[in-house]
Amino acid sequence: MSADATAPLAPLAVVTGAARGIGRAVAERLHQEGYRLALLDREAGEVESLAATLSADGPVARAYAPDMRAIAAVGDAFAALARDLGTPDALVNSAGIYPDVSAIDMREEDWDVVLDVNLKGTFFACQAFARLRRDAGGGGAIVNLASTAAFSARAGAVHYAASKGGVVMLTKGLALEWRDLGIRVNAVAPGLIEVREGQVSGAYRQQFLTMIPSGRIGVPADISGVVAFLLSPDAAFMNAECVVVDGGFLAGRPLQRAGTPNPAAS
Repeated sequence: MSADATAPLAPLAVVTGAARGIGRAVAERLHQEGYRLALLDREAGEVESLAATLSADGPVARAYAPDMRAIAAVGDAFAALARDLGTPDALVNSAGIYPDVSAIDMREEDWDVVLDVNLKGTFFACQAFARLRRDAGGGGAIVNLASTAAFSARAGAVHYAASKGGVVMLTKGLALEWRDLGIRVNAVAPGLIEVREGQVSGAYRQQFLTMIPSGRIGVPADISGVVAFLLSPDAAFMNAECVVVDGGFLAGRPLQRAGTPNPAAS
């Protein structure tokens, strides 16, 4: 028997929302770190293309396209990926949506779709992962994608803020409940992230730049590195935490610098 046949398999990570944006960046970063990947996204064609690209240059990646809002579909996807690849070691929940709707005009379906994808889908994936880890003897790590909107709401997206606030508390509750399984559960709360060039432009961009001490808008790689760290042995004593990655946005709002005139006082 060859040495390759007897070597242990590389760790397996499940990434939801893997076809685009932060989820794609996480998948690419974990692939670079040597993980095998199970990539979940409702955009079947895009996630299959990503899986094929990654598999051609490193550890295997497989694609699955469940409806994250449906517990049965999520359960079936996890059962399939476990059959195909084995029990996963890590889970990153990046699937999410962010539609703008004013609270006074919001319909029930507007509210439901955001809570279903962002919060219910995250829970369903966590539950399916934990059941597989329990059957394998425990252990493993989860990272859920929250948002600075969990701590600083914005008009026009109250349903999104509610869903991400729920993700933060879900993370803490699951870490407490699954301590005896040895599953670490943490979250990352990104600030404003530009997932494609030119996405944030004009006066809106300039307004945000004045509120970010780091002086720039984030990119997906700013988040994927933190996610990789939280899954790693270096983060073994981190649990039930929500790591904010926002360039300092939540620190506060700048006033005029000392010595500059205050227009409001004139």
